[in-house]
Amino acid sequence: MGVDHEYSVIGHKRTRIALWLAFLSGAIAGGLSVLAGLGLEQLKANGFLGVPDLVLWPVTGGAVFGIVFLIFDCVIWKIRSVSRIVGVPDISGSWIVDGQTYDENEAPTFAWEARIEITQKYEKISIHLRTKSSESRSVTAAIIPEGRAGFRLIYSYNNAPKPGQPDLKAHLGHCELLFSPELNEAEGRYFNSGGRFTHGTMKLKRN
Repeated sequence: MGVDHEYSVIGHKRTRIALWLAFLSGAIAGGLSVLAGLGLEQLKANGFLGVPDLVLWPVTGGAVFGIVFLIFDCVIWKIRSVSRIVGVPDISGSWIVDGQTYDENEAPTFAWEARIEITQKYEKISIHLRTKSSESRSVTAAIIPEGRAGFRLIYSYNNAPKPGQPDLKAHLGHCELLFSPELNEAEGRYFNSGGRFTHGTMKLKRN
């Protein structure tokens, strides 16, 4: 898989989510501190007088926030109800691709098949497309909510031919895909440049 990189979600403010997580972390840290204090008192009451006061106080708001954010980033935000509230769609997974390339006159030249693997967290994403002859990896990405139409994914990528493909050259590309509201299919267009000037359409279905 490619290296995960940050992506933007138009209209979504991650700072607001971070603020709510900070409040939650503060509440959890406060509760743990109270429990630690009670535990310390119990230990002292049972004769453990040598226990330093700082032994049971390693939990800070910062540490709790780090743990809470990690869990949220990897797991919690993908829960469907949470994802809807947060406003970030979960498009991660394996997708089957039917592609069609066109010439300069918009006449179809050849059809091709591929598989896209999308690794997505709350903050980062990686889009990896494989065909029989080449593979591409995303370098930038953005998601645009489009109401009842679904969500539009816009990303740029680097494409490299597989060994044994002398007619193909490494190139850059741009892709726009509109995912259905159910997030089970998508369709859009791609454009290549910087080594290979082609364009076409793509249709995706969850595998």
